[in-house]
Amino acid sequence: MGIAKETLSDYKELYEKANKLVEEESRGDPPTDPFRSHYQARDVLKDLKKQLDDQIISIRASEEDGGSDDLCYKSMLAFICRDLGRIHVYTEELSEGESLLKRCIELTDPVRQCAEGIIPYLGAINELSLVFATRQEYRKAADMLLKAEKNYEEFKASGIVALAITDLFSPPDEGETASGPVELEKLYTLCCFYLAQMYGHLGEPEKSASCCHRTLRRQLQYKSYDAIDFALNTATLSQFYIGEERFKEARHHLAAATLVMAEYEISMLTPEMSEQQRQDTTETFKHRYADVARCWAKYGLYLLQTSKSRLLKDDDDDDEEAQKLDKATQHLRLTEDDFRFPDLDLTACESRISCDYCLIFDDAKLVFHFVNEWLDIAKDYYKAETEATEYSKIMQDYAEAYEHIAFFEENPENQAKMQKRRAKYLEDLIDLLDPIFYMKICRECWYGAGTAHAAVLDVRLDIIREKPTPSPDEIKKVNQSCMKAIKHFESYVKSYLAAPNSEEWRSSMDVEEQRTMLYAHFHIGRIFYKLISAHPLQQLEHLNSCHTYYKRFIAGCELYKEAAVPLHGEVGVVREMLELLPLKMNTVKARLS
Repeated sequence: MGIAKETLSDYKELYEKANKLVEEESRGDPPTDPFRSHYQARDVLKDLKKQLDDQIISIRASEEDGGSDDLCYKSMLAFICRDLGRIHVYTEELSEGESLLKRCIELTDPVRQCAEGIIPYLGAINELSLVFATRQEYRKAADMLLKAEKNYEEFKASGIVALAITDLFSPPDEGETASGPVELEKLYTLCCFYLAQMYGHLGEPEKSASCCHRTLRRQLQYKSYDAIDFALNTATLSQFYIGEERFKEARHHLAAATLVMAEYEISMLTPEMSEQQRQDTTETFKHRYADVARCWAKYGLYLLQTSKSRLLKDDDDDDEEAQKLDKATQHLRLTEDDFRFPDLDLTACESRISCDYCLIFDDAKLVFHFVNEWLDIAKDYYKAETEATEYSKIMQDYAEAYEHIAFFEENPENQAKMQKRRAKYLEDLIDLLDPIFYMKICRECWYGAGTAHAAVLDVRLDIIREKPTPSPDEIKKVNQSCMKAIKHFESYVKSYLAAPNSEEWRSSMDVEEQRTMLYAHFHIGRIFYKLISAHPLQQLEHLNSCHTYYKRFIAGCELYKEAAVPLHGEVGVVREMLELLPLKMNTVKARLS
């Protein structure tokens, strides 16, 4: 029989009125009545829902076995239930929203593989998964979304053209394209995005990352993305791959983010924009490009760090290496689509930096310069005057880059210069920041600068050991490195004391903080012992300070046993030194008398 065009036109008018309220007029709702337009849309859709319910009852009375009209009315009703459910969820009426979404699924479940049923079915499942997520029922939500994914794949394999509600209101003429296929792809992309969130909550990062990539790839494929959001999300996903030491995938995602940003920059300013809009758009671009730059820097830093760690590993790490090899083998089985963007040509961008581990200085030097280039871009945006915290993190990244490159440098003098540059970045930050407001960063800088000067000290001691008689200038340089390292380590230690003149540590320290405090005491004791003095009285003072810090180190290890677990080697050395130091101190006292 078919539904009268006048009836469909009336339904379409009501639906479009509700849609306009939600999509456009709601933007102007006052803070005191934030759901005003949504409530109005809800009332319009409720009226439409009642009309459809009445029609279905009437049709069933006249067509006992149902027919095409019955399917069309049911599909329209399912769409309305979905949209009503979405509004109720948005206005925080979760129970009513859940009920309507379930009604939509009930209506479409028998016809979910039909052109009229697939879109409301997938849409309702997407929305219902969010309801479950608010109750932290992440497994239940993920299972539903997986079911939706399976139905999407089966529907696509059938070759049937999906119909949106607009196609039901105004069936496309021959030769015209239905709007359903586009809406179906958007719904599945959203399904992938929600799956990524659920897997994240369930502690399954590998699956979450895979769904994130699929979401981003589909956004590119169907050109349904905002360039800035896409670049940020892609760069953020790269950080997961970096942590997994999957540098090829990480590089690919960062290259995609960079290319999309570069293409966006060409066309982001349009003639019709006001001056303020142009300024805002340019500011947003610079901000987000700086964020992508920082992700590139993290890529290079982690590549240097893991390369260094691999070269330092000993035979005890065979089991860990075997596990990593198994993981790498699994990743090799993945197809290109599992982590690549086939629609983008990223060869030029990817060729700028290696994804292989560094083995020699020349390898590391290329990565080091690459990191500095991106940090320079980030620093141009994040200024100390306006973004002190972010500026500090960038300066710390510069320092970390010098720490890593010093490891690969074979010339001891150059090593010392690199460690001094590392210390300079951190000391400049210490001078810039007020510890009252930036205590966490200051602590990191104190400890980092202390270890940098300790590294310089070791280089200088190695140099004078090779000489029968070191010069006064060489001895002076050794002592300067000692005092600078001690100064920074002591600043770090004092920041954790319960009171200014107390030896008691703060009770709020976590295990990692306790362990670093123990290391700081160990370093201070060791460096006091390295100080060179021709005067017995001064030498006695240094030995006494060494003895004091070593005693505090042992006392701390006994008090904080969990924190001291990895320090068994240092504990053995210090116990021996505590036996030898009194003898040495007595020898110096004898010289004094």
